[in-house]
Amino acid sequence: MPLYNYTAKDEKGIKKNGTVDARDKNTAVELLKSQNLFVVSLEEKKESLLLELIKFRGVPSSEVVAFTRQFSTMISAGLPISKALDVLTEQTQNANLKRILYDILKSVEGGLSLSEALGRYSDVFSPTYQALVRAGESSGKLDEILNRLAIKMEEQREISARFRGAMIYPAIVFIAMIGVFILLMVFVIPKLADMYRNMNVELPKITQVMIAVSDFMAKNLLWFPVVAVVAGLFIRYFLKTEQGREIVSEVTFKLPIFGKIAKLKELSQFTSTLSLLLASAVPIVESLGIVSTVAGSPSFKRAAKEAASQVEKGNELADYFKSNQIFPPLVSQMAGVGQETGKMDEVLQKVAVYFDGELNHLIQGLSAALEPIILIILGTMVGFLIVSIITPIYKITSSI
Repeated sequence: MPLYNYTAKDEKGIKKNGTVDARDKNTAVELLKSQNLFVVSLEEKKESLLLELIKFRGVPSSEVVAFTRQFSTMISAGLPISKALDVLTEQTQNANLKRILYDILKSVEGGLSLSEALGRYSDVFSPTYQALVRAGESSGKLDEILNRLAIKMEEQREISARFRGAMIYPAIVFIAMIGVFILLMVFVIPKLADMYRNMNVELPKITQVMIAVSDFMAKNLLWFPVVAVVAGLFIRYFLKTEQGREIVSEVTFKLPIFGKIAKLKELSQFTSTLSLLLASAVPIVESLGIVSTVAGSPSFKRAAKEAASQVEKGNELADYFKSNQIFPPLVSQMAGVGQETGKMDEVLQKVAVYFDGELNHLIQGLSAALEPIILIILGTMVGFLIVSIITPIYKITSSI
């Protein structure tokens, strides 16, 4: 909550200065009046540049997972919510999370429910997180739900970490390739081109193309950062649009290897989130609505909304899964089993575990699959350069 600097007078007319923590100015005035203070001036305290930078950094998912697990343990040990928040606020090392938890603590002490207080920071605590906390508050099983949530968040974080780890080597090699190519084109090839011109030798087409590319890059080298920044801003704007996200999602799903990984990740998140919400006694229509807000792909967002609409009309969820080709047959078949047995949450959890297993196998083989592709690209680039450079030299030595 914002801080307000105030100047006030007490009952004896003595002037007092200080700060008050409140949701808005009216609340701040009421708080000061309750302390028998007459407000003279009240202004919102401006945050420092350091605090703005801390906010910009955000909160790592590992910190949220650790908080959730510790919070669950404290609640199960019988600590009141406000006391548990107070302890966690003091012991957390992340400055941004400390600020957020302090604000949540003040909101809870001010009468808000925990889920409402968490809702003020939806960029840190997702709609799924808030819905599960709300379900835990109403059912009295907040500690159990928080523990399950922490486990699921940890699993998702580990999958993302493994994917990033698998991409480190290919990314380094690819960046090095681009760097070497630019150095050759800007600094090495122009010198060779001057040498060939002085010798007045007829150059093959492949060498002429290479020299033309080199001349273009050398003359427009300063424009490349500008073009890169403009392109980056355009891509960022494009990805913020619904149409842009839809196009990128569809293209990603069609890519070899990466498309299957992206789709499995979406399916795993969809089924596991829905299972977690249903297991926490959140109604199925509301659960599907929440899934639509946390799904990464526009295709799955739309699917969750359509599924919620169909279920609300009285149709079976399994039938919708069967009609939508984005879901493999396994999902509709297992959802049908869940409907028949009344254990939809358990069945969907098993489906999510299956998708997680498939996803792990793909990620483990990602580096091995990318290595030959990288070698082919690298070999093609090196071969092109060698042929372009060696062919004129061979002609020169042959004519001597």
